[in-house]
This record gives sequence, C-alpha cells and structure tokens, in this order.
Amino acid sequence: MKNHRLFNLIVAIVLLVMVGLTIREAAATTIVITQADAPSQSSVACADLPSRYSIRSEYVPAMDAWVIVTEDGPTGMDGGLIQLMLDYRTCSR
Repeated sequence: MKNHRLFNLIVAIVLLVMVGLTIREAAATTIVITQADAPSQSSVACADLPSRYSIRSEYVPAMDAWVIVTEDGPTGMDGGLIQLMLDYRTCSR
C-alpha cells in the first residue's frame, strides 16, 4: 500500500513539473511574439541606409586587408555587412 501511494506521489509531482514547464514556455512564446509584432525602437530607419549599389570592397594598405565599405564608410567588423544586409531585408518587407 505504501508503494502505491509513493508511486502516485511521484506521478503527481512529475505532472506538476510538466504543467509548470508548459506554462513557462507558453509565456515565453507570448513575450517573443508580442515583441516581434511591436515596432522596435532600435530598428534602423530605412531612409538612413546607404545605397545597396555603394557596397564594395577596398584595399586598405595600413591594415594590409580588403575592407567592405559603403558610401558612408566601412561596414565595420564582427558582422557589420551581415547586419547591413539584414537591415535591407527588414526594410523591403
């Protein structure tokens, strides 16, 4: 009889944990969806983006490397060009 009650207690605890995790994930999903729907304040203004045709690579002798630049200057390091392309994609929607 004691084993039967212990088993039922373990099943009840596992069910409570599963329900708790499900509620947490549902809340997190809701937060992500509402943030995606709301206009972000950090979004780039599409009119401020440099022309796509101004993207080119230039050799910089001081760095002894090729750098991707636009009409506004270098695109930056650590994914600056990738971010610029993502901004273009966001503006084209």
